[in-house]
Amino acid sequence: MEKLRTQIFDKNKIEVKIGDTIVLPYIDPVGVIHRNTADYEAEVVFKYGCVGYYTLTRYEPLMNWMEIEKGEYISNA
Repeated sequence: MEKLRTQIFDKNKIEVKIGDTIVLPYIDPVGVIHRNTADYEAEVVFKYGCVGYYTLTRYEPLMNWMEIEKGEYISNA
């Protein structure tokens, strides 16, 4: 069965699909992300109107992992 598409892409430009398993990096107590050290694995699900995953205590939307990049300001008007 084909996995549902999300139109969400990881840092390597690979699409994250519903049902995929993601590996979350270790974040130390100071807040530094250790990208080469796995901390948690979770299945990607669609719940509450957004794509995310379950931790041991809550549902975490993938949008909370988005990074802000500097770039040209584009107006809505």
